[in-house]
Amino acid sequence: MATTATSLFGTQVDLNPTAEKDGYEVGHGHIFMKKTFHKPTYCHHCTDMLWGLIGQGFICEVCNFVSHERCLENVISPCSSIASNLIKDPVAHTWGEPDRFKKKFCNVCRRSLGDCLALRCEVCEYYAHAACQDFAVSDCLKIACYDPNKKETSSQVVFHHWREGNLPANAKCLVCKKTSASTECIASKRCEWCGVTSHTGCYRSISPECNYGPLREILTLPNTVSMPKTNYSVKSVSKSADEAAVEEEESVNEPGSDGTVIRLFDGNLSFKRRVSRTISVPKDATTHQILEAALKAYQISEDPRYYYLAEITEAGSHLHERRLKEGEHSSNLGKNNRDGRPPSLFLRYEEKDLKRGTIRVYPGTLRVPVAYKSISINNFISVEEVIEMALHKFGLEDEDPKEYNLVEVVLDKGVQDRVMDREECPWPQLVEARRNSLRKMKQTRYYLRKIKERRHDRSEMYVGNLPINLSDHRYKQIFQKTLADVAQFTLGAVYAQNGACVLVFEDVDEAESSYHILKEATVDDKSLIVLFVPEIHPERLDEDSCPLLVFVNVKSGGCQGVELIQNVKKLVNPHQVFDLDQGGPLPGLHVFSQLKKYRLLICGGDGTVGWVLSVLDDMSQESVCSRPPIAILPLGTGNDLARTLKWGGGYEYGDDIYPILRAIVDAEEIKLDRWTVIFEPDGKLVECDNKSNSSTSSSGNDDMPNMFVMNNYFGIGIDADVCLAFHLKREENPEKFQSRIYNKGVYFKVGVRKMMQRERRSCKDLYKDLRVEVDGQRLELPPLEGIILLNIGSWGSGADIWGQDDDGSGRWKKSSPSDGNLEVVGLTGIVHMGQIQSGLRTGVRLAQGSHIRIWMNSDMPVQVDGEPWMQLAGQVVITRSALQATMLKKSKLKIKRRNTEPTILNATSPTEDRRSPIDGDPRKTEPPRLLAVRSEELNKV
Repeated sequence: MATTATSLFGTQVDLNPTAEKDGYEVGHGHIFMKKTFHKPTYCHHCTDMLWGLIGQGFICEVCNFVSHERCLENVISPCSSIASNLIKDPVAHTWGEPDRFKKKFCNVCRRSLGDCLALRCEVCEYYAHAACQDFAVSDCLKIACYDPNKKETSSQVVFHHWREGNLPANAKCLVCKKTSASTECIASKRCEWCGVTSHTGCYRSISPECNYGPLREILTLPNTVSMPKTNYSVKSVSKSADEAAVEEEESVNEPGSDGTVIRLFDGNLSFKRRVSRTISVPKDATTHQILEAALKAYQISEDPRYYYLAEITEAGSHLHERRLKEGEHSSNLGKNNRDGRPPSLFLRYEEKDLKRGTIRVYPGTLRVPVAYKSISINNFISVEEVIEMALHKFGLEDEDPKEYNLVEVVLDKGVQDRVMDREECPWPQLVEARRNSLRKMKQTRYYLRKIKERRHDRSEMYVGNLPINLSDHRYKQIFQKTLADVAQFTLGAVYAQNGACVLVFEDVDEAESSYHILKEATVDDKSLIVLFVPEIHPERLDEDSCPLLVFVNVKSGGCQGVELIQNVKKLVNPHQVFDLDQGGPLPGLHVFSQLKKYRLLICGGDGTVGWVLSVLDDMSQESVCSRPPIAILPLGTGNDLARTLKWGGGYEYGDDIYPILRAIVDAEEIKLDRWTVIFEPDGKLVECDNKSNSSTSSSGNDDMPNMFVMNNYFGIGIDADVCLAFHLKREENPEKFQSRIYNKGVYFKVGVRKMMQRERRSCKDLYKDLRVEVDGQRLELPPLEGIILLNIGSWGSGADIWGQDDDGSGRWKKSSPSDGNLEVVGLTGIVHMGQIQSGLRTGVRLAQGSHIRIWMNSDMPVQVDGEPWMQLAGQVVITRSALQATMLKKSKLKIKRRNTEPTILNATSPTEDRRSPIDGDPRKTEPPRLLAVRSEELNKV
């Protein structure tokens, strides 16, 4: 009886000892050859070094898997030549832009990425050379798999999604507790959902069931999210990836300078598109040796006798094809190429019998005990007959074939499917596909699908940058005029004050066509913001679930958000993460608008927090949860609100994101007072330069004053003057302000210049031009150059301007962001500001109150939450707003260790809480003794 085990892809694979065949040792698709390594090399199974002088180990001829001789029988990692066949439900990767990833390894060829251009999946930890992208296995995370046919979620079993190699440096094996990461080769595995890591030889002891790990409470589980498969719902690979593949192909295949370089094409279509692979063979290589190198280049591990090579000769517009003879040498190739180009060869299949063949049919969502069935067909067998034979082989003879479709799925740079007509004959199409491209033919498979099976093809499309404050009927007319008769849609949520709508489509193809049209359309000479958004189904959420909505401002903090957004997507469902550069906060808030409870993480500066809060205010009536608790990951320069809430002074490149997400689970909720600032310049309205922080700005109405919502502080005088000078410099050269340290350096220089030059005298007699009333009581102002009204305890990048010490009079209360009072503090000048920020002094305490009125007799610089401008003479009124925000404050208490550490191995239900007792380490689990017990229990089952 054959021994089997679960492979990397959750598929049962044969574990029989490797067999001897034609001098090759074959197992799991690998073609092993004994090799002498001339530099330190490590086993990809046990990660130990290969010792010896000659013939230290074995290497796969196709995927470069290296192994000790003692490890050959235990190898379970499949070769890349058969890995795609092990995937039952393929999911396309979401490739990012080509980049260079040092200290990472290619998941296809297993070589180091080094300085080569490579691609990284934005959803999972899959890396590939640009030249290896065509052979990447479509086994990405299934992040949106809502199924309307399944009503119960608690009984759904979720398995680990293992990814081999590229583990973090601090990874520990769950079983043996030893380091599982390797910087020398691609080895060991990590679950992409729960973060558990394990050695390749240890992971059989781990229960296959996954509970999503300690972050389950804030995750949006895949079975609660729907996102129809469209070409634009998932980011596609840019054209530069193909260009990078051409540039890097030779470096990946390592052609030797003393050999013959050959360009390979796997069919007519690849030659027409000039998509080739390059190999290098010795000058005296025979036809058989060239054929073996060609099969290796295209990740084909089949018998070479089924293939042959043909030399391509171009004469003007004519193409000649000459089959290579047995025993012919590579030195005879390319003699007719007068321009010195390397010879070009076709890799062809021996088409001895074109009338019949075998195809694999997969059951899809049908509940059958097999992964697929092979069916013999010929040129005249139609799709309808294939369906009948497949149902018979699956043991479903009683089912009506008319109730099923046959779906053709092609795994070519993604996953493309097509419902076949019942009169089509699949085999002639496969023969033609094989002539055009061997690789594409091998990536074609067939699935059975029930016609009446209820599917969720509903697509929601967010459209922004529309005219504001129009009626629903007017918005619908705009779309009907733009789309004409292209698609049928319904108007979903309408956010008139933000100029945005959500269109709902029932047909995916019509949604894609509409996406094209709206992307190119303009309304009132403005381009539209168009993007597909996921749909969360609240009825599928667990009772204790509180998903986390993540906003990332990629432009904050020196553009650190670009890397941050990718790292966050690796730890949570990518459909929870939204780029504020793509439509602002509204798309994400719309997606979560029907949830009864959720948390919000804002990755940005204080200005970004104010922006999100203002949009939350606008759509509070349309949301079930109008005041979600908010945590902050500080990316800005000052980050005073984040400091007050104990989230730190600023995220640094390379910081671990997991402890921050874990802290959000245990954070405490507090209230944040918010304040309305009203400007009445000489009784008339004057437009303000700053509109970004306004939630109720009314610059177009002469009967209303300018109004802003303040969250942190409001300043008049020297502080706002320095802030305005810094702001103007940043506006002149925004490309220079890409670093938090550089920003603070410029701010310091501006302050020194204000102190040394006479410009500072513009605020010297400020106290004479101001009259301040606090709760109806007029203040007697000492000589000051600036006044600041504080809502939080941090100012100027963490300075304690109010102070914590009591002066003994009992007059002052301790500052709090939720006490309903503002602290009024005075600044005597630039030197005083520097002393405060250095921690040497505090500000001049003036008053505490909830209603403040200020009369300005002259034009003065002012700032609200760090956004400065010159304000004309007039009145300023600050009153407490009815809009109070709920914030998350990082807990000071550390999670205590328990005597018994929980583990995923004792999971009886995926809904149970399996959080780790170690703060910041999701991989601490039960001791090996318990692992053995669990393993025995599993064997009994």
